[in-house]
Amino acid sequence: MGKASRKKQERRARKAVCAASVDVTGSENPRALGEEALERLLRSNAPGKLSLAGAYAFGYGALGYAQHEGTDPYWHQEVDPLDVLFLGTVWPKWFRDELEFANARDAWLRLLRGTVHGKGVKRFVREAVSASAELGIPVDDGELMLALTGRLEGAGLDQRRLPRRLLPEVALQDCRAACGPSLDLRLSDPPEDAKERIRRFWENAEEESWADDTPQTVLRDGLRRFQEAGLPVEENSGLLLPALYAMLMTKPGELLEDMAEHARAWAVALDEASTLVPVLDILLLAPELEMPVADALGHLFAVPAFTEPFPSDALLWTSSPGLALPRLAFELGIPEVTTREETVTPDLLDWVGMHARMRMAAAARGGAADPDLDLDQTDSADSADSRDGTPKESDERWAQRREAVREAVQRKVRKKSRGTAATRRRSDRPVERIWNADGSSALWISADTPQGRELMEGLEGQLEAFREKFGREPGPGDPLFFDPEADEPTRLTKEYFDDMLLRMAERAKEMGVDPAFLHAWREVGYVVTEDTRSGFTAAEVIAFNRALARHREAGE
Repeated sequence: MGKASRKKQERRARKAVCAASVDVTGSENPRALGEEALERLLRSNAPGKLSLAGAYAFGYGALGYAQHEGTDPYWHQEVDPLDVLFLGTVWPKWFRDELEFANARDAWLRLLRGTVHGKGVKRFVREAVSASAELGIPVDDGELMLALTGRLEGAGLDQRRLPRRLLPEVALQDCRAACGPSLDLRLSDPPEDAKERIRRFWENAEEESWADDTPQTVLRDGLRRFQEAGLPVEENSGLLLPALYAMLMTKPGELLEDMAEHARAWAVALDEASTLVPVLDILLLAPELEMPVADALGHLFAVPAFTEPFPSDALLWTSSPGLALPRLAFELGIPEVTTREETVTPDLLDWVGMHARMRMAAAARGGAADPDLDLDQTDSADSADSRDGTPKESDERWAQRREAVREAVQRKVRKKSRGTAATRRRSDRPVERIWNADGSSALWISADTPQGRELMEGLEGQLEAFREKFGREPGPGDPLFFDPEADEPTRLTKEYFDDMLLRMAERAKEMGVDPAFLHAWREVGYVVTEDTRSGFTAAEVIAFNRALARHREAGE
């Protein structure tokens, strides 16, 4: 797009936003104050010459403009104020999808840490959460986002311009989150006993190892599941990363055809300082360099992190809109953030991320179909080898080739698994959670086991308690476990459950229960047992086991 076209588009966007404004000078109405501030900020800022407040105004205007033009993607419905601010820093440019957007957002926020603008972002988050609490409006509600605009000047966020070097267009040019690892990255040489370790790796792939929290074990279990689904895991190195990701992060309802794309987004999202990055870089580069599976495994065994426990930062999904603001709020000591979906607390971050990923994947499938393309259709004859005297390919050609290989890997999985949920053996547990592709779920209770029958009796008793309390049958939106003191069906609060678990922990030893088990349950928000583990991801099991170990070590 030329400079003249961009300026014309900017003027049209300003008009589209300002057209909704009304003349309410002097009013204390938050919406009116927001509209007035929005108009001022749009006039006093310009693309490339933005304060944080100005970036937010341009992001808000960009959302309105896209909606007005009918070009807004499905994921715009999921953004929160911090997402809007980031959108404004890149406008009028757009992102391919929500995965690219979220990873670029997080990489940019990391770059701002330790700068005066990073402090400004923290102030912005505090203002957003405070406005949400004061007005009683979810932080990602459109009404709140407009009202927030009226507070940014008073917070001083219109005073400093972002220097060009910190604008995403410049700052993220060579960023791993945007470009992935370099094809020239030097990989560690395989250890001398690599062949023996690879042999043992495949031999030990018969049973899942729930107690082991290393990438080696999780990858092995993921490859076994892919193999059961008919995928050529010993021949196609493009399946290594999706297998690791699928085993670690996905719920049974998630479709295999989404795995490659989501796996890449998860892998490049990690901070470059993470100890897991060298492992993920090998998995990312293996298909692009047409590396045999055995060679990739050899390089992996040369990386210490491959056989060490996963770092905690790898256990969360962050590559969706709406996830950065709560994380930063919790870092600032803010206990909860209210969104349109729910009130988010630190123990719900993994749950919220998983639901966002599944919800948007379902929305994306509703809007576009995936073409079939086999991995063998990629053109491997164009690769250059400077050792043979052949000229190296241009950067543009390499970028095209990398994208072609990436797409081919994704479609290889799709071709084998279109419409198929992530493979999990149907367990013989008395209770199992059945997941749908959009993140919704239902409990399946077997009446063929004593535990299942006991649970069914307990639920029947709870239904009867509801009838006695409210004089009617529970409706679709009514909580089955309700506040006994409330006059209307009211869901039990997190505080209620936390207090209950604390009281139980105080009496745990008398009941023959490990109190650390209850403290871990309270910390992560769920409990993993032999009977329930099939409903959890490996990341969730790892997080629970680590919390349990911490509380045992603390003597709780």
